[in-house]
Amino acid sequence: MGHCNLPRLLLFLSLFLLVAVLLPSVLSAEDFYELLGIERDATAKDIRRAFKKLALSMHPDKNPDDPKAHEKFVKVNRAYEVLKDDDLRKKYDRFGEEGLKEDGQGQWNRYESWQFYKTEFGLYDEDPEIVTLSKSDFEQSVFGEDIWLVNFYSPRCHHCHDLAPTWREFAKELEGVIRIGAVNCWDDRPLCTQQGVQRYPTLIQYPSRQEYKGQRKLKDLVRHALRQVKATVHSIWTGNFKQVLLDPEKKDQPWVVAYCAAEPETEGDSVGERLGCLDSDDQLKLAAILNKAVNIGSVDCTASKQLCDKLSIEESTIMFYPSGTKLKSKEKRELEFDEPKQIAKEVLKMLPPVPSLTSEQLKAAKDSLAKKEPTQRPLVVYFYQGGEEAEDELRKLPQLVPQFQVAQFNCSLDMVFCNQMYLLGHLPKVTFFRLGGEHEFHHGRNFAQDIAAFARESFSSSVHILDPSKFPSPVTDSGEVWYVDFFSPHCSPCLQLIPEIRKAAQRMPNINFGTVDCTIHFNVCNQQQVRSYPTMVLYNNSKPHTMVGYSHVNEIIEFIEDTLNPKVVALNSDLFQKLISQRSKDELWLVDFFAPWCGPCQQLAPEWRRVAKKLNGTAHVGSVDCVENSGLCNSQSITGYPTIRAYPIGRTGTSHYSTYNGWFRNVQSLVGWAYQFLPSSVTVITKQNFRDKVLRSEEPWIVDFYAPWCGPCQQYMPNFEEIAQTMKEYVHAGKVDCQSNPSICQQASITGYPSVRIYKGTTTKGYSQNWYGEGVQNIYPNAFIPYLKQRFTQKLGTGSSTVKDEL
Repeated sequence: MGHCNLPRLLLFLSLFLLVAVLLPSVLSAEDFYELLGIERDATAKDIRRAFKKLALSMHPDKNPDDPKAHEKFVKVNRAYEVLKDDDLRKKYDRFGEEGLKEDGQGQWNRYESWQFYKTEFGLYDEDPEIVTLSKSDFEQSVFGEDIWLVNFYSPRCHHCHDLAPTWREFAKELEGVIRIGAVNCWDDRPLCTQQGVQRYPTLIQYPSRQEYKGQRKLKDLVRHALRQVKATVHSIWTGNFKQVLLDPEKKDQPWVVAYCAAEPETEGDSVGERLGCLDSDDQLKLAAILNKAVNIGSVDCTASKQLCDKLSIEESTIMFYPSGTKLKSKEKRELEFDEPKQIAKEVLKMLPPVPSLTSEQLKAAKDSLAKKEPTQRPLVVYFYQGGEEAEDELRKLPQLVPQFQVAQFNCSLDMVFCNQMYLLGHLPKVTFFRLGGEHEFHHGRNFAQDIAAFARESFSSSVHILDPSKFPSPVTDSGEVWYVDFFSPHCSPCLQLIPEIRKAAQRMPNINFGTVDCTIHFNVCNQQQVRSYPTMVLYNNSKPHTMVGYSHVNEIIEFIEDTLNPKVVALNSDLFQKLISQRSKDELWLVDFFAPWCGPCQQLAPEWRRVAKKLNGTAHVGSVDCVENSGLCNSQSITGYPTIRAYPIGRTGTSHYSTYNGWFRNVQSLVGWAYQFLPSSVTVITKQNFRDKVLRSEEPWIVDFYAPWCGPCQQYMPNFEEIAQTMKEYVHAGKVDCQSNPSICQQASITGYPSVRIYKGTTTKGYSQNWYGEGVQNIYPNAFIPYLKQRFTQKLGTGSSTVKDEL
């Protein structure tokens, strides 16, 4: 259980707010980002590469004559160890080194040999075709639409190094066909454990999550990968070519057709040998690369000789047919290459270029969309400057999103317009203009498939792009609720978060959602004290409420709902005096004393809100920010964070309380702990009354045997309370603390906690039942309550219960 100790608490608390206002960066004498020479929005790969460069030059092994080499390298190593870990990085970004006090720093004094950093560290960081994944972007990357094959490896594993050259060749050969990834399990051990990786290297395919167990030779890996590709190669022959080519969905699209003919016999060759054919694997690769923008066909001229003769095809060849042309058209072009990536590159050059807009056309289209004119389609625009026209890759885009207009615009034609959109200095940039006049920027890869997915998502989105003209005023002065995402387009978790925000905006139409790009609007983010990305703030004419890091759409919605309709009371000195010190004797209060820079406190916060919702008024739930209310926390002798206290029923004032010391701080454990202080339908059973009250009872009992240190026991208590309350007219309910009453539990043969036993009642007055009673397999309400209702049908106090004994 994490716990934040507070040395020199008074000094820190008194200075914290002042320093937080004055410093936009971290509270550290040496900035970790400056030590590594990176920007604050650096990716995990950027951090690794920067550290490796420094490790190779600054390592003590390479500087034996420098007495301070170890000290210097420890500083760099500490910076790397913090920034590579998402959780530590968030703490550091928000609270500086003060936020790291709870994390053991002794480990940062240890480092590897120079040879390790030279030959083993960051095994695939220099390979552009391989995506190095970490826990910050893993799930959001591999569980999308693309097919991934991911190599989980350890730099200490010689088999991993043996595989590396093959993996690089594999990534190059399948570039554009599927996605190839790598995870360093030495750095990301929890991620690898979560994915079930038990040995290295382990190759897993996503999103199906299937482990590849075949041979690790290049041809075997390629064959397996191609079996996963969903692209289609159309087999064309004499009897179906008109039907295939005139299909309504394909007739206006370009085609690439591979003709495979038997070559004439020459000396040393056998008749019918295929030369120059594009084999089926290469055809499939080509279909995957050109994905839906260009149809791929294949004709076997040996089997369909009549068709090939009619088309004047005499030898194996590859033909390109532009949109709307026929196979005999003079517009067809023969392709010279025989390698899929080269063919795809040549085909893209022959597709129509992305049309260019003049300044007047762009403004007119934007105005039409703002007026929601029915004739104006939403617009995807590639903005560039000078000679950076859209790459050939984007020529696929019009075929992928035929419902939208696709164009490009040279900002050199209208610098004022592009400057008003804050594009200058950040080009090239793809922008989607939707109905109503709003626009949204694409921050992912400039691949046609990715841009098409972005455009489709943005079309139904209501997320606003915020700039200094819109934020903080009039947003914060609007009287409306705004959820604002402060992000950097260079931050992987930020890019993964944006689609989640779009989903939240669709599900919560009464809330305004906006984004602020901190690489463009640095002063705005600095003013809002944004120190890490992504940071989300909810503004609702009150104190801003902040959440940090990637969140799923359900977590975003839960945060907004909990903030707008809080179940947890934010206590200050006045409220604490009024609600806690002066509470009535029939009130139970649960209070979390926390510091915002404390990691365990941040982990507890969402659970604490769930506790409040779960208790639903049966107990009052509050929290105290000990940075803002240091005097209050000092007066209550709070020495560590988080401290959770229960101020029980039957008492007033604050001198009587119970502190939560459980290992788990989840909603189940905390609610179970809270139930100990609430009025109960469960009787406390001890060694003094177990025999007379339970064993000699003529009426039925259910008994929960537990231990106070047992987390599952705490979690189960609300369930047992529900069972007892539901069945109170038919069955008595009791609980035995086995730590305080070991003799009872030993005689009842209790071997695990929690255990529930049924004592159906003695049939002879004055005689005892068996100590063991009857065991229960499913002790949870949904199964146990129906079972008890079936067993015990007569109300208590009306004579011997009617028992249906089916045992």
